[in-house]
Amino acid sequence: MSFIKRHIGTAILVLVIFFCLYSSFLYLTSGQRGFDKVLSQLALQFTKGHVAMSIYNLPVRDISAYYNNYYVYFGPLASILLMPFAFFFGDNFPQITIGISAMLVSFIAVYFISKKFKFSRFDSVWLSLFFVFSTVLFSSSVINITAYQVEALGVPLILLAIWSYLTHRNSFLTGLFIALATMTRITLMFSLIFFFIELLRKKLSIKQMAIMLIPVVLALVLLGGYNFRRFHSVLETGYNYNISTKDFPIGENLKYGGDKSVVHIPANLYSFLIMAPEPLLMDKNGGFVLKFPYLKVSPWGVALWFTSPLFLLLLTKFKKGEYTISAGITTIALATPVFLWYSIGYAQIGYRYALDFLPFLFLLLIPSLLPKLTKTAILLIILGIVFNLVYTDSIWELYPLFNIYH
Repeated sequence: MSFIKRHIGTAILVLVIFFCLYSSFLYLTSGQRGFDKVLSQLALQFTKGHVAMSIYNLPVRDISAYYNNYYVYFGPLASILLMPFAFFFGDNFPQITIGISAMLVSFIAVYFISKKFKFSRFDSVWLSLFFVFSTVLFSSSVINITAYQVEALGVPLILLAIWSYLTHRNSFLTGLFIALATMTRITLMFSLIFFFIELLRKKLSIKQMAIMLIPVVLALVLLGGYNFRRFHSVLETGYNYNISTKDFPIGENLKYGGDKSVVHIPANLYSFLIMAPEPLLMDKNGGFVLKFPYLKVSPWGVALWFTSPLFLLLLTKFKKGEYTISAGITTIALATPVFLWYSIGYAQIGYRYALDFLPFLFLLLIPSLLPKLTKTAILLIILGIVFNLVYTDSIWELYPLFNIYH
């Protein structure tokens, strides 16, 4: 009996890891609902010296039309990383490799960040499982939709920047990771605010900050040149020429304030903080009888507390830590552009735009978890994992874990 008590925690951890791996396999295979290859197509074009998409087999979204050419409006990093594979295997090389890599690198980065805060190896693994499988990172990584993959790629790069800063104080390396993240989504350059605040707190020297900025400035110059080559403007990324801007239903939001407006803040906040799952009905035409597994997620999103209930401790057990101010201000800075954006992230599982500030939200949470994870914290992690692994495909009313594909 004493042996069981000593090892029950390890047994639960092993079972949860197995559950996560098995579920990931299902979503990547029989449960896959995304079939994009935009990033691989662009990677193949890069190997040929072109920045425009081939006019054959053009995708129906995630591209911009400009003077009879078609361009991907996301940053180029994902396709740059896929170039060697596209060179040998063509554009059929699965771009979801980006999402899988994002999960793996994020798991490792969170583990070492957690260790830096003196969590045990046991607790650090739990926190890595939380970050990868109990946040919107999971659904964005395992569903092969181009926007999801690009957004997922930025997360491990910001985590690596934080890890680099916390451990080695290697300013150039930290800046390099931020620069690479900026080449996925340009708004991620606002991550620099965290380090500027650290400079004001005298945690960084002016020299260290200047060294950190070198790769970021170089990345911005490269992006400016990339934009100018495509759109004759260093500031135009292609969003203004997006062919799917007016698609239903997100196009309806454009009627109210355009694509960027304070008008869109309430809906974004509702999706991020309030929206609950919907009932899964036996008969959509009438009555109120639920069918197994009883819930589905709205494509407009579901609140943070459902995908990541561990964040409830920010409300119930908030503690101020060494990086609370820096991480809090940076979270607000990164959240502001997406809260102003008209599309709300549609279609999504959870509020996927939270990926932009998720690493800093995690930093805000850490003091509330110290000095070690409680049983309540581990239970909340498990609940979040179960929710994500069961309901990730539920916007299509599919549930791979229960072999429900219709």
